[in-house]
Amino acid sequence: MNKLNLLLLLIICTSCLPDEAKFEGFRRGHVQRLLSQGDQKIWLLEERVLMGEVVELDNCENARHLIFNFTSSATDSDSLWYVNYNKECNAQNDTLKGIWYIPLLNNAFAATDTVVFVWDSVDTAFFHLSTISPIELSVESISPNDSLTESFVADKEYEGLRVH
Repeated sequence: MNKLNLLLLLIICTSCLPDEAKFEGFRRGHVQRLLSQGDQKIWLLEERVLMGEVVELDNCENARHLIFNFTSSATDSDSLWYVNYNKECNAQNDTLKGIWYIPLLNNAFAATDTVVFVWDSVDTAFFHLSTISPIELSVESISPNDSLTESFVADKEYEGLRVH
């Protein structure tokens, strides 16, 4: 009888515990570290979807890398590269350079899921981070006129490479 009462008491007590806290997203600093490893991180393009259609990537497009450089300096911008390392492709004409940032929010502790790319100070694109982890990244354009989704994986092959 004692064991039954103890079991019943245990069930009643645990049913009154509050629900587990829900994941509410990453903070600005977390997103910066995931994208750049706090210094530089190279992501390899795996898939591109444009206007709802999967784009068949040729050998040159498969070699595209998105490179995030992070600086803790208040006066420097975090640089961004979209480059093709395949030597068989004309990579000189196939490189974009720009900056990236996570928009500032009113509350530093608020979760964020947005990253901004500014290519050569000409084109600015806001992206929703649909997937972000140390090994996977998926971005979706926020602009309704430019429906672009790209998926990347962390590229270990170029891990020691430095791009400035």
